[in-house]
This record gives sequence, structure tokens and C-alpha cells, in this order.
Amino acid sequence: MKKNMKNDYKGGKKLSMKQSILWNSWGSMFYLGCQWLLTILVVRISGVEDAGLLSLAMSVSNIWYSLAVYGMRNFQVSDTNEKYSNGLYISSRIFTGSAALFGCMAYTVVLSYSLEQKICIIIYFVYKLSEALFDVFAGIYQKLWRLDYVGKSLTIRGILTLGTFSAALFLSGNLALTLFGMTVCCMLSVCLYDIHFAGKITNIRVSWDKKKLKELLIECFPLVVYTMLSTAIGTIPRLFIERYLGNYKLGIYGSVATPTLIIQMGATYIFNPFVTLFAERYHQKNKKGFLNALALCSAAVAGLAVAGVIGGKFLGKWGLHLLLGEEVAAHSDLLIPLIICTVLTAFAWLLCGVLTAIRDFKGLVAANAAAVAVSYISSAILVRRYDMQGGSAALALATIVEIIFLALCLTKSVHDNFTVNGQTENSKLKRNGAVRKDERI
Repeated sequence: MKKNMKNDYKGGKKLSMKQSILWNSWGSMFYLGCQWLLTILVVRISGVEDAGLLSLAMSVSNIWYSLAVYGMRNFQVSDTNEKYSNGLYISSRIFTGSAALFGCMAYTVVLSYSLEQKICIIIYFVYKLSEALFDVFAGIYQKLWRLDYVGKSLTIRGILTLGTFSAALFLSGNLALTLFGMTVCCMLSVCLYDIHFAGKITNIRVSWDKKKLKELLIECFPLVVYTMLSTAIGTIPRLFIERYLGNYKLGIYGSVATPTLIIQMGATYIFNPFVTLFAERYHQKNKKGFLNALALCSAAVAGLAVAGVIGGKFLGKWGLHLLLGEEVAAHSDLLIPLIICTVLTAFAWLLCGVLTAIRDFKGLVAANAAAVAVSYISSAILVRRYDMQGGSAALALATIVEIIFLALCLTKSVHDNFTVNGQTENSKLKRNGAVRKDERI
């Protein structure tokens, strides 16, 4: 008989939702801040050329990272009926991570990158695999409402990442060697902290049940397609910038874009813990609770958007000059369009998380496929015509198309689940004479 994960829980008192969100937000924002500082340090220590090299490694790795995580995090945390075990989620991550590493290496070797570019891309992707492995354990923590472990793990990894990167780059001046040291530290952190503490609070024995593993991968296949498409939406404009405008301008563009990620990722760190809640309220047919949660998350994104635009308008050029120097600050006109792009992306991610929780995979794939097509076509035209601003314009246009598709799919699913089914249930109650007086029309 299959054991229920909740029955396997042995980690003491669970945290409240508020405590979990606070821990998750703290750790995620701290880790994001450390990641952001990496892109600043590489400009300050090594210059814009190395910043462009790091930006390229990030852009290529993010595509294959989508295959590694397989879009499974939101599926995992919304698996409230425990259809699949912790061990199965872990084994699936090992499998998909290995496949993604092979794909990334083949892709990098085939394309006409320089040897230095190829080495940095592959090493950085191995670093991303440490994040992919952490992601599955974070999902285990989230389902048990023990996001304090997530916050602490992210804090430790942030310190290790920033400390190793800054020291190695300063001492060696070699980006590839720096990335290698950072990768080793982060892999050790996941193995020594996350595997250890996850094993203390629940059963994480790896399961290699081939039948169940195949079933899980097939069920989540639309999610990996969606995730890769979603990543490509933002990556395509950068690849066109590198192709048409060169590594230097990609370095400028990536450096200006880096501060805006705080808005985008900050929003996701707020609403990601709600994914489990969306799934529960949707399947319980709690329409009011579902819509209230959606409204709360949307308000959080809107609040961050307003703060980001105001901050960018009044402090943008000063902040870029302070953090990245005059060379980057001279392109501060890129900042506001990029902030708008990140806000649109954050809202799109919120809708994607909700559709994943309610299992509308067709809508996810269709919306992101349409956005990728728009991103590719518009990038090819707009980057040549409007230089770096063309990349932002292409991304904004593609994301707006994605949001429209996602909103239409969500509206239909909400109508079908809460209205149509609700009317059917009320009709049955009427026939049984069990409808309350205030519900009669």
C-alpha cells in the first residue's frame, strides 16, 4: 500500500502559511540579490565583454534548464492527492537533468561559439543543475509547509555563490574557472543541506519504478514543452541581439536588465506558495477562496510594478551609475522598457502557475507557443530596426499575446469548474428539496 507523504511527515510542528511565505520570500530575495550582484561584479572586475559572455551562458543554459526541471515544480506542489511519491519526483529530476546536460553539451558543441564560450556555457549549466536538484527538494518542503528550510537553504547558497564568485574572479580573472568553483560549492550545499534535512522530515528514498516514472514524465510532458517555450520567449530577443549587435551590446543589455529581475522574481516568490492553495480551492470548488487568492496575487504583482516603474524613473540612471559604472549608465533609456517587460512576464508566470494548478496544460502550451512565434518574428524585425530597444519591444509584444491567451483559457476553466458544475449540483439539490431559501431564484 502506498504511503501518504503527510503520514510520513516527521519534522515537528508545521509552519503557518504566513510564516512559510515570509521564509520563502526572505530566502528567495536574498538568493536573487546575490545572483544580481554576480552580474554587477563581473562588469566591475572583468568588464562588459565578460558580462556579455556570462549573459550568453545564462541565456543558453536557461533553455536547457527548462528541460531539467521539466516544468514539474507547480505540478509537484499541487499534487495534493499524493499520486506520486517524493522518491519518484527525485528520480525523475535525476533523469531529466542528465538528459538536459547531454542536450546542452551537444547543442553547444555543434553551434559556432568560441571555445571560451562553449566552456562557460557548459560549466554554468552544471551550476543550473544544482538549482534543478534543489528545486525538487523545495517542492517537498513546500507541500509540508516547511518553507523555512527553503529560506535557509537559499541563504546558504546565496552566500556561497557570491563569496566564491567574487573571490575567484578577483584572484584568477578567469570566468570559466570562477564558474567552476561556484558550481562545486552549490552542488555540495544541496547534497549536505537539502538532502540531509529533507530526509529528516519525510521519506525521500529514491524510487526507480519504471512504470510510475514513465507515467509521471508522460503526464508532465506538456509542462516541459510549456516551460521551454516560456523560457524561449525571453531568450530569443537576447540571442538576436548577440547575433545582430554583438557580444558587447548583449553585455550592456543584460547588465541594464539585471536590476529589473528583482521585480519579476520578487513577484513569483510571493505567489509561488499559493499554487498549492489554488489547486486545493479549485478542486474543493471554493470559488470565493480561489478568486480571492488570485486577486491577492495579482495585487502583489501590480504593487511591485508600480514601485518598479517609479523607482526606475527617478533612481534608474543614478543606480546604474553607482552599481555598474558610467559605461552601462549611459544606456539607462533601456531601463523603463525592461521594467515593463519584467512586470508583464511576472503576471504571465502567475497565470501559468494557476493553469498548472488546475491542470489546463493545453492552454499553457498554446499560449506560450503563440508567444514564442511572436517573439521570434518580432525580434528578427525589431532588433535590426531599433537596436537594443527592439529586443524589449519584441519581448513586451510576445508577453502581451501570452497573457491574453492565458486569461482566456483561465476564464473558460473557471466558468466550467465553478459555474457549470455548480449549476448542476444545485439542480440535484433542488430535486432533493435541499436548496437553501436564499439560493432560490
